[in-house]
Amino acid sequence: MRSAIPICFAALVSACSAPDGDPFPGVFESETRENFGSGTPGEWRIEVVSSSQGKYTATLYYNDMPREVTELVPCSEDKEDYLRGRPAGRAQVLCYEDRIGGALHGFISYVENGIYVPAVRRKYIDNPALVEQEGLKPGDPGLFEVRHHRAKYYAHAEWFFYGFRKVER
Repeated sequence: MRSAIPICFAALVSACSAPDGDPFPGVFESETRENFGSGTPGEWRIEVVSSSQGKYTATLYYNDMPREVTELVPCSEDKEDYLRGRPAGRAQVLCYEDRIGGALHGFISYVENGIYVPAVRRKYIDNPALVEQEGLKPGDPGLFEVRHHRAKYYAHAEWFFYGFRKVER
């Protein structure tokens, strides 16, 4: 019986090594297009590990090919423009670490209640001639609506910004 205690303790420590409530360690895959994801769900994958207290290492993959490995640190929600005007709720951001002056900008974000994003109204996408018929010009506020995307994770994947879902802890 005594020999089982160290094994159980070791299993408990390794299973609980991430701080309580830390939403970031894990594996994430890009969401569906309807939930602000990429064209093909899962084509982007991010693996995040807690490398030390307050530091993370993220590996970004595109179609299972590694694209980037980066060091991240917790930073202010203000570092991610997509979180401005979001629904109320908990939000956390990990940023690229600038070696000289602190965090530059967000890489991956946890947002409890999703984000709001302006988008061209569906009717103008389906029938572009309506824009001219209704006397609208490019950039006219009437062309847009605000959509609520409910993914809990969002990340920059090279030049893109997508919704992600956590698939593994």
